[in-house]
Amino acid sequence: MHFGRLSPLLVAASAVLGSVMPRAAGDYIWDVTQWQAGLSHGNPADPTTSWYAFSVSGARYESPEPGSYIPAFGARCTGSGAGFPLSSDYTECALDSAISEAGSAVAARIVPDADGTQAHIAISFVFSTSAGDTRNLTAVAVTDWARLRPPYNFTLSPNEAV
Repeated sequence: MHFGRLSPLLVAASAVLGSVMPRAAGDYIWDVTQWQAGLSHGNPADPTTSWYAFSVSGARYESPEPGSYIPAFGARCTGSGAGFPLSSDYTECALDSAISEAGSAVAARIVPDADGTQAHIAISFVFSTSAGDTRNLTAVAVTDWARLRPPYNFTLSPNEAV
């Protein structure tokens, strides 16, 4: 299932009662690797365009409820934003089909931030449950814009988007 077909679902409530969600924020994490987010021309005084590139993955998360789980996924995300404050629409990320379940999608976007001194990038993972319900887990990474910094890695704890 492609993210473009799921986009209207992101606007609608996609939380499902009785679905699996980790008990504590640290119980389920995503690995973000090779993270880069920069301002075009490297001019923080005039940040009118920006870009990002990174990989994100999450391991399968099992629930105590039989048949209820969050599937594993992996994706490579690239995109750009413009304007002030910087922002963008969701851009579909390239899924790694070797570890991602069919019917899932990952997308990222630059979230507007009036300050503009840090990158605010939302990452959404949308998938269908065995019951046919659609789930949307989203995390927002807030990092410094990469000036001369090489790519780096970190973890995020997503929340259910409602």
